[in-house]
Amino acid sequence: MIPRSRFGPERSGIVPFRGDPQDLGGWAPEPLRSRWAVGTKAVKLTLKRMRTARRIRPDRRFGLPYEDASMTTSDGVELAGWFVPADGAGGLTAVVHHHYGGQKATVLPWLQVLHARGIPALAIDGRGHGNSAPSPTGRGSFIKRGADMKAACDEVERRGATRILALGQSMGAATTAIGVAGRENLAGIVLDSGPAPEMGTAAWGLAGNLMETQRNKDAAARVLLAARILPGTEPLRYPFAIFGALSRLRRTPLLWVHGGKDRVIERRWAGAWFRGLDPGRGRWTCVEVPSADHVRSLQTDGSTVEAALDELLARI
Repeated sequence: MIPRSRFGPERSGIVPFRGDPQDLGGWAPEPLRSRWAVGTKAVKLTLKRMRTARRIRPDRRFGLPYEDASMTTSDGVELAGWFVPADGAGGLTAVVHHHYGGQKATVLPWLQVLHARGIPALAIDGRGHGNSAPSPTGRGSFIKRGADMKAACDEVERRGATRILALGQSMGAATTAIGVAGRENLAGIVLDSGPAPEMGTAAWGLAGNLMETQRNKDAAARVLLAARILPGTEPLRYPFAIFGALSRLRRTPLLWVHGGKDRVIERRWAGAWFRGLDPGRGRWTCVEVPSADHVRSLQTDGSTVEAALDELLARI
């Protein structure tokens, strides 16, 4: 296990929040203080969940063989991961990144599906999640997290991979696209529940998702929390970074998976990049699971998602 810093989120750069997890002082009027406190509690609960490594393992949950893995990013962040070996798929190896607030255990259903197809896979804990170390101050944005995927790809190459299938969920979808775009041995990419086209919708959706832990739907509290999330996400750079990355992926076979009930990154929001950049000729494909929530498409309708994945694999 990689030792984690005891610093708070602002000093460690674990999350892109500002002013957390502190409450406002007595100078603020009560309505503002109470609504700010809703966001603070949501952040504290999320930090606790994302920093606590889950005890489930590939062998316990699905009977999968695995090895603990570790790697270091170009900006010095130590990452933990699981490498799940398989019979082999012509040198093809998958690299998998979870959603914001998740960890490598979150993507176990994907690891099972990949293993059943003979594809070795490396799932990582992103910076600040699970057993991975926090990021350096100011390097927790979706853009900076692209270094996590680059390090993971380098690790599977060290293990013998000659071709890479990249898979990311939500924040991990953005991180994946930014981290692997332009990589010469990239064979294909799967983007599950994202990425968001810009950080305004991402901050709004994430704020609502975090507040669900309290079953709180106060719109004013959500606005305040979204405003606290937005500054640390590099909101002005992100649209250029994500669209630049996706533009470079137009020659890469791509599968976009999205749930019809997703309220964190709504399908119509994420659909902006697909509609604007789809190269046609069947190179990019989309599958929607109407009854699925955020990052739950595979678990909700596995047969549909697996069929789409098989079609992608046939093309690569």
